[in-house]
Amino acid sequence: MFQSEVFVVAFALLATGDVILTLNVLLLGGHIIFFQSLSLLGYCLFPLDVGALICMMEGNVILKMIVVCVTLAWSSWASYPFMSSAVNLSRKALALYPVFH
Repeated sequence: MFQSEVFVVAFALLATGDVILTLNVLLLGGHIIFFQSLSLLGYCLFPLDVGALICMMEGNVILKMIVVCVTLAWSSWASYPFMSSAVNLSRKALALYPVFH
């Protein structure tokens, strides 16, 4: 796969996720704009990017599994304050469900 194809696929997946995240919050009665949700995705994907870089450098499978679990927990923990403040308190569980499932 060429580098430009990898970029296009990553960009398309991020844009699709951003649209879904924005629609999810808006349909739950919250207030968020497209660029806020894009920032949220970037902020929450950063730990996974760090984990991917660490996994590229290391060959130990056990270490990779630990890194993936830690960065996934870090990413989920980072998204909690953003998603919980974007919607009403009564619908917070519905907004956070995709994060933890």
